[in-house]
Amino acid sequence: MGKLKAALANQQFGAAKAAAKKRASAAEEAKKQSIKASVDGVKKGKKRAKAKAGPSAGPVNGSEGVLEGKGKGREKPPTIPIDPLDTVLLLGEANFSYTLALLAPPHNLPPHQILATVYDSEAVTLEKYPDAAENVKTLREKGVRVEFGVDAGALEKCKAVGKGRRWSRVVFNFPHVGAGIKDQDRNVLTNQHMLLRFFRSVEPLLTDGPTHMPLPQRSNKKGKKQAPKAKRADSEDPESELSGVSDVEDLGFEDDSLSLPSAPQAREFTPPTRAGSVLITLLTCLPYTLWCLPQLAARPPSVCPGTNLPQPRYTLLRSFEFKPAAYQGYAHRRTIGWKEGLSKGENEEIMGRKGVPRTYEFVRSVKDE
Repeated sequence: MGKLKAALANQQFGAAKAAAKKRASAAEEAKKQSIKASVDGVKKGKKRAKAKAGPSAGPVNGSEGVLEGKGKGREKPPTIPIDPLDTVLLLGEANFSYTLALLAPPHNLPPHQILATVYDSEAVTLEKYPDAAENVKTLREKGVRVEFGVDAGALEKCKAVGKGRRWSRVVFNFPHVGAGIKDQDRNVLTNQHMLLRFFRSVEPLLTDGPTHMPLPQRSNKKGKKQAPKAKRADSEDPESELSGVSDVEDLGFEDDSLSLPSAPQAREFTPPTRAGSVLITLLTCLPYTLWCLPQLAARPPSVCPGTNLPQPRYTLLRSFEFKPAAYQGYAHRRTIGWKEGLSKGENEEIMGRKGVPRTYEFVRSVKDE
């Protein structure tokens, strides 16, 4: 009896073992079939996508990964914020290479509509920036007005800037007091005061009229955002946390060879009927992000520092990456000037940093905002 029981147990164990082995083999086969089907599906999907894209979906201009049409790998065209109808005031121009670039394609701005200025005297400017002399000579020959000793925080003191003139674009690229202040907090505060003085000084010189693009929508009183009227993009903007302010889709050219239309050949200074805007370009890295530029413009102190005058408010219309390559011959220079053997050329001062150059465009806030 004992032997029979043991034999049955052995038989049951053997049967169970064989069944388990069979199940394992079936599972392994099913897994292989599943993997094969998945691989086949991927291959078929790639073939369908390739057939749908057609022969034009390859790299363009010799750049791998940059495809025609809408795609993540495609580089955005540069934003061109100035057109030939604008009256343009340029501040803190250093070597005047940016001004010179505005006369060339794709900008083609009429010289008589431009006033280029710099803070230093002519003698100091030419000493600090060796390439400025030739640029200034060329600009004056072409009909561009150039002024030295112009304080962006006291524009009313310069007759060439404010004598019966209104500006639809005021450009202040990479502003900095250049005081060499080592203490970061004091340095930030000094530059913020400089910007506030500029915002106050330039406000009465801006042209009036509708904005050239829709204003960003603010939140209503219940905290619900109103439906946007303009398409939004550029979520990479580090300063976009400002309530009621958002970036707008960059407006640029689809083709680098495309040039702006030439302005009428009239030689008279003619401001357009549109809301004047202020364009300030900074790097998106420390210490510049500590200046809190969008907040400084939108929610400033009630009185301008160093004065008893009211401080105007501005609305951030848009922000976009500043691309030096869009400005033929542009060469960035620091406020302290060009130091042979120390200063960097080829725009490395702004392109070789952690942050990227970014332009913020502001318009005067309407009173009911």
